[in-house]
Amino acid sequence: MMKLLNMRHIIMAVVFAVIVPVMTYANVLGIFESTGFPAGLESDGDGRHRLEIVDNGLYASTENGIYRYSEETSSWHCWALEGFNVIDFKVYGENVVAIVVPEGWENFRNVEAARLVRINRSQPEPEDIAAPDMGLDYYGKKLMYLMRLAQHPERPETLMVAAYPGIWISEDFGTTWSLKIDYLFTYNENQFLGWHPLDPEVMFYTSESEGFAAQILRSGNGGSQWNIINPPIAGDNSCHHLAFDPDNSNHILFSGEGVVCGSNDCGSTWRIVYQQDRFNDDSVIGYAYNVMFDPVNPDVVYVVGADSTVQNIRIIKSQDRGMTWTPLARSEPFEDHDYWIHESVMFNGRIYLYTHAGVLAYDPDRSSGVNGIRIDTPAADTPVYDLYGRKVTELIPGSLYIRQDEKFIAK
Repeated sequence: MMKLLNMRHIIMAVVFAVIVPVMTYANVLGIFESTGFPAGLESDGDGRHRLEIVDNGLYASTENGIYRYSEETSSWHCWALEGFNVIDFKVYGENVVAIVVPEGWENFRNVEAARLVRINRSQPEPEDIAAPDMGLDYYGKKLMYLMRLAQHPERPETLMVAAYPGIWISEDFGTTWSLKIDYLFTYNENQFLGWHPLDPEVMFYTSESEGFAAQILRSGNGGSQWNIINPPIAGDNSCHHLAFDPDNSNHILFSGEGVVCGSNDCGSTWRIVYQQDRFNDDSVIGYAYNVMFDPVNPDVVYVVGADSTVQNIRIIKSQDRGMTWTPLARSEPFEDHDYWIHESVMFNGRIYLYTHAGVLAYDPDRSSGVNGIRIDTPAADTPVYDLYGRKVTELIPGSLYIRQDEKFIAK
């Protein structure tokens, strides 16, 4: 087994103090629609909550359990583990395996304090299912470093978890665990862990090296052997998420910091297919988090990100499976990371974005719901934005704009 774990990097919590100028509040909901997410369920930035698609339903882990979304009523209801701070979870029938954060660990990061539990929805309380060798004893505390949870694409009873000291596999939905590799990246809120959906013998675990360079751990034989891959990206970076071409198992994309990379050999080697130009504001994606193929038309690919300098949401789009990219949507700047992106998924034609303030939606085909928009001419002193989030002063008749969180077509 390989071992590359620097506890100095993992235990040490680095806090960045960022001072930003006060700006006009974002017109975020003018571009990204509300989903009726319950107020007060803010997504935690340390051990980020996740969105999951389960049996054609959209679910979100929250500080108060797992919530399910109703498209019909645009509302959410608690589905399981009410009262628990759930970071990540997987479902098998009525059983749920989840990473939860207990109370009373205020001086520790969520990934350190987290526990691995399983519950049947008919049970009142979950059971702890971590392997005895999981975790690190630290002055009488058991620090787990539970980072990500993954589920096999063909065998839902098979799970994978990144937890100290490495990657573990369970073939009985968490009853027993086996350590596959003694290797653990420093925690990154946007790292990928999982199987290739078309070739499950291939597995990936992504993040960044101790030198802050994008790095990928790959196995081509079900986890028996692993290789470290260093994508050709200059400078500090990270490998956030992977997207798998549904028509070509060799074609994979990953998102990073201002960059998207592609592979044509099932992840063995990588090349840059998109890199932002800091001198061209329209090209900036910032932290490119989730990358996703459109399940209806896989020629189309989306990347959702956030620019830390300006603090706004960005979406870029490719119509040739990731070869070339164009801007699709951008919010106005917001303050204090209120709408910072944590997780995004594509579900029933819309992109759902889990932000620090809750879950928003964006419809790329209908520009987030333009049907029934009235034709109007706003007052001269009313700020007007285009659908890309840019403030405009000259309106083009027949074009769609946003004013005070409402869309209108200019006369």
